[in-house]
Amino acid sequence: MIRSIGYVILGLLAYAVFVIATLPASQAIALLQQRLPTLRAAGVTGTAWSGAAAVLQLGNQNLQHVDWQINPWSVLLGELEVDVVLDDADIAGSASLGLKPDGAVHLSDVNLRLDAGRFSTLARTPVTLGGQFDLQLDSAALKGRQLNAASGQVRWQRAAVTAPVAQPLGEFVAQLSTTKDGVKAQIKDDGGPLQLNGSALLTPQGSYTFTGSVALRDPQQQMLVQGLRAMGRPGADGRVPLRYSGRL
Repeated sequence: MIRSIGYVILGLLAYAVFVIATLPASQAIALLQQRLPTLRAAGVTGTAWSGAAAVLQLGNQNLQHVDWQINPWSVLLGELEVDVVLDDADIAGSASLGLKPDGAVHLSDVNLRLDAGRFSTLARTPVTLGGQFDLQLDSAALKGRQLNAASGQVRWQRAAVTAPVAQPLGEFVAQLSTTKDGVKAQIKDDGGPLQLNGSALLTPQGSYTFTGSVALRDPQQQMLVQGLRAMGRPGADGRVPLRYSGRL
């Protein structure tokens, strides 16, 4: 009897895999829109299992040239793992997403490039940033909008402020790791007019702290000199101490 029930369950799972494998991607998007009313898509081809969209829009955010491939074994295990490839002008690369029944999202093998100007818009920064962010993450975990774990590196290449005034800043790198207190980032410069060293912590409750210091390599950079004066008084070593805290 138990063996018969097992065969029935296995057959149902196999049928579910078959349905997903043959369901047109356009129908799969329509089903998702019932749970995500702000989701829009255009140029959808392929199947729910392996497909592509010329444009995906969620809210006021657009992504172009999105391809996906579902891991079939994850469906049999009651989860959903999807390999995603992006080829948008402002964000491109690949990542593996694991969607858990409780709504958590696990990411692995993340290799993404994000235009810093696009990030400025998303984060609503007070100044417009230039350059690009390169994300290389071994793993990360999100629940809702909260980052609960991360391991890897984020590099800001050709870092700059482009508005209201233009000012190159150099290059910066953050090494991410997960601790018992939250996600920690060790941040430093990798050359350029600014010397930066610091440590940031994001807690599971959404609060963050940053402590570090900054100094100038080139005292002839008058705009940066004025900016550092606004940040605080330099110590005996010429570095300006920094400390910020808040909540995301």
